Amino acid sequence: MSKKTSTKTLVIFWVIAIPLLFGWYVFLQWKNEPTKMVNVVYNTSKVLPLGDAYNTGLELAHYILQKDDVERTFLILLQNNMELRPGGGYIGSFAIVKVKNGEVIDSAVHDTANFDGRIPDDVEPPFPMEKTMNIPSWKFRDSNWMPDFPTNARVAEKFYARGGGEDEFDGVVAVNATILDAVLDITGPITLSGYPETFKSGDAIMTLEYQVEQGYKDQDIQKGDRKVVMDDLLTEITRRVKQLSIREKLLLVNNFIHSFDSKDIQLYFDDEQMTQLIEAVNWDGTVDEEWSKDYLMVVDANLASYKTDHFIERSIDYDIDLSGNIPQAVLTIHYKNTATAKDWKTNDYQTYLRVYAPGDTWFTSINNCVLDPQYGDKYGKKYVGCLVHVPLGTQKDVVVRYNLPLDLKNQYPYDLKIQKQSGVHNVPVQVHVQNPGAQTQSEYSFVMDEDIVLSELIK
Repeated sequence: MSKKTSTKTLVIFWVIAIPLLFGWYVFLQWKNEPTKMVNVVYNTSKVLPLGDAYNTGLELAHYILQKDDVERTFLILLQNNMELRPGGGYIGSFAIVKVKNGEVIDSAVHDTANFDGRIPDDVEPPFPMEKTMNIPSWKFRDSNWMPDFPTNARVAEKFYARGGGEDEFDGVVAVNATILDAVLDITGPITLSGYPETFKSGDAIMTLEYQVEQGYKDQDIQKGDRKVVMDDLLTEITRRVKQLSIREKLLLVNNFIHSFDSKDIQLYFDDEQMTQLIEAVNWDGTVDEEWSKDYLMVVDANLASYKTDHFIERSIDYDIDLSGNIPQAVLTIHYKNTATAKDWKTNDYQTYLRVYAPGDTWFTSINNCVLDPQYGDKYGKKYVGCLVHVPLGTQKDVVVRYNLPLDLKNQYPYDLKIQKQSGVHNVPVQVHVQNPGAQTQSEYSFVMDEDIVLSELIK
C-alpha cells in the first residue's frame, strides 16, 4: 500500500482523527487538571450533556490511543452524502490508518475508483444498480448498500480483500463529508487568502467541491494544484482549533458526539468489548432487530451520479389507524428537488427508496415508482423498494399503504421506533395515531436527526 501522504490524505485523516484525539485530549486534561476541568464542565453543562455517550467517547479514544505495544489497523470509508447511499454516501475514497502506542504510525488514502479496477467483475450488483447505472458488477465504492452498518463494514472488508488488499482490520469507520460542519460550528466561517469563497457550516463541503471541480479554472490555478486549497483549509482549521478555549474544545467534542448520534460517524470493531460499548450508545449504525412494536425506516440511494442530495428536501407523514380489525398505516414521503438547472453537481433526482416496516407487515400499494416495486425480508423487517424520479424544480410524493401486524392492535400504549438513515439530516416528521375507542387522533411533530422512539420523545 502506498505510504505517500497527499494534501487530501491530510485533510481526510484530520477529519477522521479529531473526535478521537479531542476525546483523548479531554481525558488527559481531566487527569492533569481535574479542578479546572470540573469548573469548565459545570459552566458548560447547559450545552454539554454528559453521561454514557461522553464516557463512551473517552473509552473509544483510550482504546485507539492506549500505549500497550499493540498495532491496530482501521479501514476508514470516506462517504460523500451529497450523493446518498443507504449506508451514508458514495465512497469516493478510503483510508487505512495504523495506530500504535498512541501514535499514528502509517496512513494512506486510496481512490476507490482506481482500487475497484483490481476487483474481478463477477459479483452481481444489487437491484436496480445494473439497470440504472449501467455497471456490470458490484464493487467497493457501493459496498454500503444496506442501511445496517455492521453489514456494510463486513462487505467493505471482503471487497478490499478481493482487490488484493493485505491488511486485516481491527475496525471499520464510516465518516460522512458533512462532519466538517461539526468543526466549523465552533471555529466559525473561514476565508482563505487567495480564494474568493467562505467556508462556513452548512455548505462547506459544497464550497470545497466547487473550488476543486470548477472554481480553480477562473483563478489561474493549474489543474494539478486545484486541491492545494484542502491543505490551506486544514492549516487554518488547525490553527483555529489550537486557539479554542477548553470550553470551546468541549463543545467541539459535544458536536462530534452528535455526529455519532446522527450516524455521520459509524463504528464497527472486531473487539467484542468495544462492540458492546458502542452498541450501548447506538454508535454502531445497526438496524434494530429486537424492537417489537411499530417500526419505520426510510432509506434512499441516489443512483443518478450527481450531488443532488444537497438540494433535496424530505419530509415524512405517517398515519396509523388502530381502530379497525386490522391495523393500517399510510406513509407519505415528500421529495422536493430545489435545484432548477442541470450543471456539474445537480440533475433530476433518481433515488431507489426502500421502506422498512415490522416483520409481519403486508404492503398493499405504493405509487410513483418508475420500475415495478420490489419486496423482501431483511433484519426481521419487511421492506418495499421503489425507484423514484424527481425532476429538477419539482416535488413528488410517494405514498405507501400497508397492513401492520395484528398484535400491534393490542399493544397499548402505542409506541413507534423510527431509525434514521446515515447521511440524511433534519427531516420533518408528523405522526398521527388513531387509537381504539379514541374520539380524536394523537398527533406528534418533530424534526428527526437521530433515531427516534416515540415514547421517549413525549416524556
